[in-house]
Amino acid sequence: MHRKKILASLLALALLTAGAAFGQAADFTKYVAFGDSLTAGFSSGSINRNFQVNSYPALIYRQATGKTTGFEQPLVSAPGLPGILTLQRLAPTPQIVPSAGSGQPTNLNLPRPYDNLAVPGADVHDVLAKLQSTSASDPTDLVLRRLGFTQLQQGLSLRPTFVTLWIGNNDALGAATSGIVNDQTLTPLASFEADYRAIANAIAASGAKMAIANIPNVTSIPFVTTLTRFIPNPATGQPAIINGQPVPLIGPGGQPVQAGDFVLLTASAALAQGFGIPLALGGNGQPLPDSVVLSAAEAATIRDRVNGYNAVIRAVATEKNAAFVDANAVLSDVATRGINIGGITFTGGFLSGGVFSYDGVHPTAFGYAYIANLFIAAINAKFGNDIEPVNLYPFVFGTATGASSLAASSSIGAESLVPFVYSDGARRNLLLTLNVPKWIVDGTQPPTTPRPRRPRGGNH
Repeated sequence: MHRKKILASLLALALLTAGAAFGQAADFTKYVAFGDSLTAGFSSGSINRNFQVNSYPALIYRQATGKTTGFEQPLVSAPGLPGILTLQRLAPTPQIVPSAGSGQPTNLNLPRPYDNLAVPGADVHDVLAKLQSTSASDPTDLVLRRLGFTQLQQGLSLRPTFVTLWIGNNDALGAATSGIVNDQTLTPLASFEADYRAIANAIAASGAKMAIANIPNVTSIPFVTTLTRFIPNPATGQPAIINGQPVPLIGPGGQPVQAGDFVLLTASAALAQGFGIPLALGGNGQPLPDSVVLSAAEAATIRDRVNGYNAVIRAVATEKNAAFVDANAVLSDVATRGINIGGITFTGGFLSGGVFSYDGVHPTAFGYAYIANLFIAAINAKFGNDIEPVNLYPFVFGTATGASSLAASSSIGAESLVPFVYSDGARRNLLLTLNVPKWIVDGTQPPTTPRPRRPRGGNH
């Protein structure tokens, strides 16, 4: 009799444990994604249906529900908005330019908010406060449609059961891509934390479970790391050797570009015109502008700030019992060691790595599928779900929609892909979409009026 009671008690405990575990599972009945261009499926300088259909939230939804419909996004027909960057030619010098024309929104009349509300160019504060576009290049109206409500408000109005939040990249990215590090391009940590906590608190109050990702080290992306600080040999793309030594480029202020400094991808057009190269070596003798060089000190400032942002994100994920994706660590591994999938090594190399698209900032279709699997693994581990990972085969071998836009086969040697020209049009399109201040993009003087302080409090 005593043994029967023990067995009955153990059975009851097992049933209670199973029930508790079931109750903790992430429910994708209504899934909403908040974020920026990384969540929107932005790639090669464009928001484009060919990539949006395989945005990481769309992939998570399909894997979690088995459905191919029901998760709505602000789709844009090819060639996207703005026109997608393309590799116009490979030899003798690769050239990247925006495609002609622009796409059109295909479901602007959806009678409810989208499920993927990520806005390319959005920073943390924008999720709370931004209602509409501020310029012709700003895609906010494409997503929020001037309905009078913010990204956060629209998403929570759908009564989500599950939310993914990947935001904060643009709080640091503008500093890295513009070469200008100040309060206009790098969000103060206190402001970031206040806004991030407000977003997470609102999501938690709705009752939705969450998966949260931190942000990558934006000084390790190909946009920042691809170009050498030395004068290139036009024939090989490798540093030119004079008297047995490579010769540094002429940086801002006429000083040589130093070890630890970065020459940005957008410098390629200036280099092609002879900037940064002495007259004796075939250049025009003029220094590279500050907007295409990131000094070692500036890079260190950005990295420190990103570390601060990520400390906030990890703390909030713990406090809110959210699944946590360490995107920073994974993308650092991609940059330093690469990842092997199906016998192919994918790296952070520009044009040749397969992870980053032609803008040097955003992932390829393969990159987004890999990110989706990071989220799925974190969700399964945290909430006890059993979501199958995305099959990467079609993304590796180019049979998935959009997968043909892998930056370039890793079988192409990087040495055959430089030097290249990242055109002025490509540079302008990308930087404006990333919300880099227009005066920096155009190389004009900064506005004389001080930047308005961000509002605090109120009904966001």
